[in-house]
Amino acid sequence: MVDKAWKRHERNTARSLGTVRTPLSGKASRHTSSDVIHPSLYVECKYRRHLAVATWLDEATQHAKEERKTAILALRQSGRAGAIAVMSWDTFLKLLSHTEGNKT
Repeated sequence: MVDKAWKRHERNTARSLGTVRTPLSGKASRHTSSDVIHPSLYVECKYRRHLAVATWLDEATQHAKEERKTAILALRQSGRAGAIAVMSWDTFLKLLSHTEGNKT
């Protein structure tokens, strides 16, 4: 039986973090309500046909390549404190491996 696209996304995400997808659904799993079992990250996976933020990241990535930089979006909702950082999954994994490699 072929996995649905959203489940495949969860499995691939977990695999890229060196772990596994949370079995069952949400807190029914008895592990975590996160989509991925991980010791320090709470990973919520979303799979949609269209994401406006993906277009923004594509545009930023193109400009960043021209300047040999890494693209990151800083999104902030009006009336809400703080911002949200958005980057490609590959950029995130590189950042994560760098920070985990520096633990003492």
